[in-house]
Amino acid sequence: MKRDPERRAIIDEAVKRYREALEDLLPGENPTLDQLETAITEIGHEVFPDLQEKLINEGNRKARVNKIGCACGGVTLYRGMCTKTLITVHGLLRLKRPYYHCSSCKKGSYPSEAGIGLDAGETSRAVRQHIASLVPNLGFAETKAVLFKLLNIDVSASTVERVAVSIGSSLRAAQKEEAKAYHEDRLIDKRTATPKRLYIGADGVMTPLCEPWRKDGSAGSLNCRYGECKTGVVYETHTDAKGKDHRVHTRAYTATMEGVETFERLLGTLAHRCGHHAAKEVVVLGDGAPWIWFMFGRLFPTAIQILDFYHACDHIKKVTDAIHSKDAAAGREWQKLRQAELKDDNVKGVIQAIKSWKPRKHENREIRRIEIGYFTENAERMRYKTFTTIGYHIGSGVVEASCKHVVTQRLDQAGMHWRSKTAEAMVTLRAAHLSTSPTCLEPHLGIATGCPN
Repeated sequence: MKRDPERRAIIDEAVKRYREALEDLLPGENPTLDQLETAITEIGHEVFPDLQEKLINEGNRKARVNKIGCACGGVTLYRGMCTKTLITVHGLLRLKRPYYHCSSCKKGSYPSEAGIGLDAGETSRAVRQHIASLVPNLGFAETKAVLFKLLNIDVSASTVERVAVSIGSSLRAAQKEEAKAYHEDRLIDKRTATPKRLYIGADGVMTPLCEPWRKDGSAGSLNCRYGECKTGVVYETHTDAKGKDHRVHTRAYTATMEGVETFERLLGTLAHRCGHHAAKEVVVLGDGAPWIWFMFGRLFPTAIQILDFYHACDHIKKVTDAIHSKDAAAGREWQKLRQAELKDDNVKGVIQAIKSWKPRKHENREIRRIEIGYFTENAERMRYKTFTTIGYHIGSGVVEASCKHVVTQRLDQAGMHWRSKTAEAMVTLRAAHLSTSPTCLEPHLGIATGCPN
């Protein structure tokens, strides 16, 4: 195999520098492991950036053509060498590449960038991979600090944010395309398992948002608000010796700041990927929000519907407080009786007890009307004795924990307010990161190329 003399010279020089550095920086006899690690890391920081830069720029020093065809049909002419600074895992890289300009379309280009796998970003794919691994759990400034401390990668917090939004947005676009294919019955079935019993849950959690603004006030004052992030989870459980479902062993998440239509498509596709269409049993869990049950009815018409027992108890508590506002002991007794009726598949008894209440105040009559409707409409979803006998979960604890785990712990910390696009990208990345089988982000690490300035 014929060797490039220029490349061989670069390698020989790097080997020489590495040998000299080893002789200068390695500790004496019987070094500790910590001393060796520190010395070798320092040597790498000294040698690797220079080696990377010389190797990547090697080809651009060779002879080049002066004319290249342009996509517009014209001809681009060589105008000189331009330098682009990139942030890589080995430090800053000053990339020198030939610049061409087309007089027909008035656009410039760097043809050599495609050959070395370069896109429009200022960071390498390896750096973006590190960012994508950290930002689901850490803030942008924290991610910057960790990258510098552990990997000696020096990026700004704003660069971390831009990269995270780019990757998250790309992943969300791919998920939407997959969801569209699924709902048009074009999705290739990649499922490999057939679940025995699959749980699907959905809920919404409020997230602090802000309208687009600038610190200098040029885009108006900061306007903060809350928006709902709809969160879904698909999971399987272990079964104990008594046949009861208890510990969760697989879970997959999805979340979006967009509306019900988008969320429904994402959740339906996620459930399909988890094998809901081949599961022996599908159980859907939620609170009393109508949008959840309408969505479940459309997506999983044959599934077993269970309304969270603790949400039902909250409604009993509301009626209790209205009836026995002046007698706490009587209220506790009334509440216990109603909860016992719920656990015994006796929703009719709960409804009858509420109907027997004859309030005089208008607000109490409204509570009576609403709660009678609530328990009547959800009676089939409140057969808790039947459900627990079979072994089903009757609480949406996993669903509520998902809202906290996926959304609140990352997006609703002290002082946080998010632009909608950034929040959407972040919940997309975090849901993918926290799922039992994390999503491969490799196809989404690139940044679309654009016309150079």
